[in-house]
Amino acid sequence: MTDLRNRDARRSRWLAAAIAADLLLVVMQAVACAMYRAPHTGDAQSYWELALYCAQNHTFYPSPRDEFALYIFGNGYVNLLSLLLRIRETYAWVYAVNMAFTQLLVLSVYRIMRRLCEGREAACAAVTLLCLLPALWGEAASSRTELCFMGLAFASLACAMEDGTGWHALSGVLMALCNWVRPLMVILLPMTLLLLILRKKRLRCIAAYLLGAAAVIATIGQATKSLSGHFIYQAQTMGVNMLMGNNDDADGSYDNTVFGEGKIGYISEDERGVTYQVRDAFYKRQAVDWIVRHIPRFVQLIPRKLFYFLSTDTYGGTPYLGGGTETDNLPYLLSLRDVLLGRGERGFAFGDAVVIFSQLIYMAVLALFALDIVSAFRRGTWVRMLPFWGIFALACGIAVLTVGAPRYHMPYLPIFAMGAGDYLLAKRGGAAEPDEAV
Repeated sequence: MTDLRNRDARRSRWLAAAIAADLLLVVMQAVACAMYRAPHTGDAQSYWELALYCAQNHTFYPSPRDEFALYIFGNGYVNLLSLLLRIRETYAWVYAVNMAFTQLLVLSVYRIMRRLCEGREAACAAVTLLCLLPALWGEAASSRTELCFMGLAFASLACAMEDGTGWHALSGVLMALCNWVRPLMVILLPMTLLLLILRKKRLRCIAAYLLGAAAVIATIGQATKSLSGHFIYQAQTMGVNMLMGNNDDADGSYDNTVFGEGKIGYISEDERGVTYQVRDAFYKRQAVDWIVRHIPRFVQLIPRKLFYFLSTDTYGGTPYLGGGTETDNLPYLLSLRDVLLGRGERGFAFGDAVVIFSQLIYMAVLALFALDIVSAFRRGTWVRMLPFWGIFALACGIAVLTVGAPRYHMPYLPIFAMGAGDYLLAKRGGAAEPDEAV
């Protein structure tokens, strides 16, 4: 009886922690949206401008206007924003969309862990750790694709773990939609199929998943073909990213100098009228040719790319500094060091505190995730986590082929939190026992 009471008390504590952490997440996202004052730049600016153009001209993205763009990207996110902007032109839609998809992500992670560990404690632990990651806080203020993609992707994985062909068809639909936002089907499709196989789902469930995805892809592709003349379903950015990571000047990080005059990615003024398809194929060909001719150099870049991919998690602090200072680069980190040593030109700011906390909690969660991999093999529970480890492993493979950047690991933060939560409960005897079937 005492053991039962202790277990109930422990479950209540974890549930309270998860609810409190989620409330903190919502509050900090709202604060980030309120504090962001500077103009948006980079991808965030591009997505917003594309969505605004589509809304004002009653069209969708991509359209014939985008035929000669540098690349096509964020297709699903841009079209979602454009639909909302037709109701009213306000940036508040960005905040609403980001916060809604964040809550979808939280619920999906909770459901996945309930299925994986057959208990509420590990699920609450994973949710608690996920909500404490400031990367999710600050991202709510930016018109970028991360939160939209993550919400759809993990909702797809959660549906795949339910029973019934309807859930699996919905999983396929959600997977195709998240790939419409960011082109990571190459990761999600094989690992979801592995998840279905390991959970011994019937062939009709697998077929429902594939048909759901195929229906969305065909619908979007045909709709885009009728608008632009081309069957366009997902982004076309692989060539650009591959070439940035594989050239004579590459150092493993995001660096676009390869497209300058005299470099292998340079396209002259006379050739700037080429379509994005031709441009993408050219960049891919140049990158592959460079890799083949510089295999030792390519191998040397691998640890650097993975270092840039995984080492820091500080970009969530940008909104809390007003949005005018990017917090995911070396100049900012050096300036923060000077502030902490008392020799900076400015005082310590709230955004600096967020950055420091973000890096500390990220390193803790990542370490617990790594420990869980070792622990799962010892406990005999590694099979159930294998598809999620596979997602992360394939993501590392993409980083190796392209470039390493801190924000690129953001879609996999939920997997880190899930592993960390599983490890914390396993150490306290709260995780599920090993089983033969997942």
